[in-house]
Amino acid sequence: MQIEKRIHKCSHLTPVENEIAHYILSHKDEVINYSIQELSEQIHVSKSAIHRFCKKIDFKGFNELKIQLTNDISADIYKEHDIDINYPFTLQDNPIEIATKLLELYEKTIQDTLSCLDKQKLVHATKLMSKATSIDIYTHAHNMNIAKNFQDKMLTIGKMVNCPESFYEQRLHALASNNNHIALILSYSAKASFILPILQKLNEKNTPCILVSGYQNNPFPQYICEHLGMSNCEELQDRIVQYSSHIALQYVMDILFGCIYNQDRSTNKKYVLNAMDYMDDRKL
Repeated sequence: MQIEKRIHKCSHLTPVENEIAHYILSHKDEVINYSIQELSEQIHVSKSAIHRFCKKIDFKGFNELKIQLTNDISADIYKEHDIDINYPFTLQDNPIEIATKLLELYEKTIQDTLSCLDKQKLVHATKLMSKATSIDIYTHAHNMNIAKNFQDKMLTIGKMVNCPESFYEQRLHALASNNNHIALILSYSAKASFILPILQKLNEKNTPCILVSGYQNNPFPQYICEHLGMSNCEELQDRIVQYSSHIALQYVMDILFGCIYNQDRSTNKKYVLNAMDYMDDRKL
């Protein structure tokens, strides 16, 4: 149930709790990135008052409220623009209409994914990846194309990225991992069967793991040091193909590359320029 409906359904809010409710509904995009301490400071109420408010509208705590708030924002975005995220075009649409609807879907997916990203988590993930001697990406199927694209970008600035493709190769890489590596797990649902055994082995090897998945999809928080959420309105099976989840994941990976590039921008720019003649031997 959407937060606004939960609030309207609750008839016994105190004046302070009404103030909390009004602020949250008026500042959804900001609140999803706040800690409870930051929200407390913004509206000048105690953290315990925010906890009581969350309990009254049937949330276990502030983090659960933020998850629902993100889902509410996502639903509003697609509803406002009348986009069917799973079937974005119809049988009657001509090629230009298909192109236009996909453009709109991609724009809204990126907007939604941006609202899901937490600045502090992004900064922490970037630092971990920048310090690592090797980044090992664990994924499968269609996500492998995005992983390879990220690998190619990182190699242009001299950063090593491994993309083991088979379950056999993935397990070999996990066995060879250590605390100088960083593991990047890419899975929209985070339900793929390969994930848990890999996470368990990486945990034994003290390898930090970053999960990139749908905003709410983190079933193994005990093994994940950072979770980067993305737009998660797409159905897992009832869809044409992975239009929204694909563009969301590509967007997050491009953001990560941009952040890593900027960690040492002058050095990375120099590396690219020095490599240019060797990599591109066209006579221009």
